[in-house]
Amino acid sequence: MKTLSFRDLFEDVRFDFPGSLDDMPVGIYRTSLEGTLVAGNRKLVQIFGFESLEELAAYPIVNLYRDKKDSGALIAVIDEKTFVEDLHLAFHRKDGSPIECAVTAHGVYNDSGELIYIDGIIRDITEEKEEVKTISEHQKLQGIQEMAGGVGHHLNQPLTILNNLVSELMADPNVGESNGHALTKIHEQVRKLNHIAKKIQNIKHVELMDYVAGVQIVDIDKSS
Repeated sequence: MKTLSFRDLFEDVRFDFPGSLDDMPVGIYRTSLEGTLVAGNRKLVQIFGFESLEELAAYPIVNLYRDKKDSGALIAVIDEKTFVEDLHLAFHRKDGSPIECAVTAHGVYNDSGELIYIDGIIRDITEEKEEVKTISEHQKLQGIQEMAGGVGHHLNQPLTILNNLVSELMADPNVGESNGHALTKIHEQVRKLNHIAKKIQNIKHVELMDYVAGVQIVDIDKSS
């Protein structure tokens, strides 16, 4: 089975690709199984924050991975399946700053069918993932606010009825001193529940607090 390579596509594999490759908005590369950069374009250099392709080629590629095990795992998957598409991996730039990239790559094989190179395309998706995270957090907050508004609304009616009933009983002159003290305590707790219901309805953002066994819950006081 014939596998496409840079040689098939561009006639030559070298550090100085034709200008059209350097103008592409994605990084293009070839690496050996030992992690040596064999070829690449200008965008690849920019993605990882290097000054030149030669500088990047002299850098240990495995050190670009935030988890170095991902380097071997990528080779293993390609060796098994010959191809990966849009695989999200975590990398470091030259200055150590974290980036997220999407990798599409395939294997290049010799005449004996042995994997010798990895050819790939890499996209910096750091900003995309941040946007998705922001949207997800916004949707999460919106969902919590909608749920909180519904809970607060449904609590208000029975609490109002309970509060009125307790007030009527407390106003009864025949209630007795002992029952009067009990009703006063019940009235205080109902008022606290009313206050909590208002806080639930007024949640504006999400602040979490530790609960038990590593579980976190919404801190109503800080969130409202």
